Amino acid sequence: MVQKFNILFFTALLIFWGCHNTNESHEHSHNEHSHEHAETADHDHDEELTHFTVYTNNLEIYIVGKPLIMGEESELLAHLTNLNTFKPAEIDSIGFEVKFDNKEYHFHGHATNTKGIYHIHANFDFNGEAQGKLIVYNNNGETNDIDLGKFEVYHCEHDFEDAHEHHEIPNSIHFSKEQAWSVDFATTAVNPMPMGMVIRTSGRVMPAQSDERMITAGASGVVNFLESNVYEGLMLKKENPILRITSSGTTDDNFLVRYTEAKNRFEIAKAQYERQKALAVEKIVSEAELQNSLKEYEVAKAAYQTIVKGNSLQGQLISSPFDGEVTSIFVSNGEYVSAGQPLIKLARLSTQKIQCYVQPKYIKELGNINDANIRIAGSSKTLNLHKIGGRIVSVGRTITSANHLIPVTLEIPYTENVPNGEIAEVYLLCKPAKNLLTVPKTALLEAQGNYFVMVQHSPETFVKREVKLGISDGVRVEVLSGLKPGERVVTRGAIYVKMAQSSGALDAHSGHIH
Repeated sequence: MVQKFNILFFTALLIFWGCHNTNESHEHSHNEHSHEHAETADHDHDEELTHFTVYTNNLEIYIVGKPLIMGEESELLAHLTNLNTFKPAEIDSIGFEVKFDNKEYHFHGHATNTKGIYHIHANFDFNGEAQGKLIVYNNNGETNDIDLGKFEVYHCEHDFEDAHEHHEIPNSIHFSKEQAWSVDFATTAVNPMPMGMVIRTSGRVMPAQSDERMITAGASGVVNFLESNVYEGLMLKKENPILRITSSGTTDDNFLVRYTEAKNRFEIAKAQYERQKALAVEKIVSEAELQNSLKEYEVAKAAYQTIVKGNSLQGQLISSPFDGEVTSIFVSNGEYVSAGQPLIKLARLSTQKIQCYVQPKYIKELGNINDANIRIAGSSKTLNLHKIGGRIVSVGRTITSANHLIPVTLEIPYTENVPNGEIAEVYLLCKPAKNLLTVPKTALLEAQGNYFVMVQHSPETFVKREVKLGISDGVRVEVLSGLKPGERVVTRGAIYVKMAQSSGALDAHSGHIH
């Protein structure tokens, strides 16, 4: 679907043909279609005057050339840009179809040395309003018909001059399609879109509580690390042995003694139960005696299995319960620890939380928070909470004496681009209440505290315009003044357009010499 159609005439044609000018002895007869021109007339034939700009869902069509005059061959240059990449469109060829009354005119577009640009040579034997269509022949054999709308073919250049006044665009900047294609460049039309209140705050990225595990000592003893280098940040695999706690050589709470006692109690209880079980078959012992023997056996078995699990006569073996990262180490090699003492903290690295706080003045708006944008310190990329699979876990309502701010907790999937412990800039987004005129933050240029955007008058003509800004959600910013709905602005590469204005750093050219 065609999104935009525009026919602009922005450069005055120097008058070189006169019609009905008796002072210069010219004769003009529209009925006879004859013209007699003064020898002193002058005209810059490299000046481009006719501009067609059409946007489809994925193409920008930009056609430039001289005025279309009946009986004269006109050369048009068609520029085709892929709107997904803002690079030359990958197509096979183009055609230009014109309808006037019941007649059709077909012209073929010839490729130039510059990819994405095509020559169209057109000649018309009529004057008046015609209907244009561009036919795009794709590499896969399919064709797209793009309506160019209505345009005028003039009887003579004097008629063109009479129909169009010279409207000069002050401080306009020429930035050719070739220049735009060679850099990271993009434009977009600005239109009102939903945006609600934004609460800006910050938070710290941490592992989710469900992803953390504190490993404690199951027995008292001396710590012996099995790996020579156990340090914070070390990635461990599940069941990867980390350390062993041995009580050998200690006089207090010797693990070997407890291990031996538990094993002996278990073996005695097991033998007693099996003997009682055999006697119960012969009715020598009662059912009550058998049940008491079974209970003693089960208790001794549970105690023995608990102390044996991960342990041996060499001591208690500590292994990683899951694939994760060592986040904290609380003991040193050779240190004596007591049962229950923290040893190591691990993080699974599957989920992260961002703990942030907001001022109490926003308490009425907290119920309207439904999304968030997140930018990690030192990164220019802003992440949307819902788009990366995150969610709002909790929104507090209470202010405590220890913290006069209200907690808001976000949860996001783990990513290496968001390290634990990092500070994040957070934009809490409330449900949109109205449509606001916004532009991407990447469209803004800043100078001495003032903000500007590059407004497109044609795909190769831009004007630097100051804008007044409102709220921002970290990705887009509200424009209070300076822009109108439907205007098109540069969203990537505005600095290159500015450079073209100030220094011609990108070798700006005019006239489209290809």
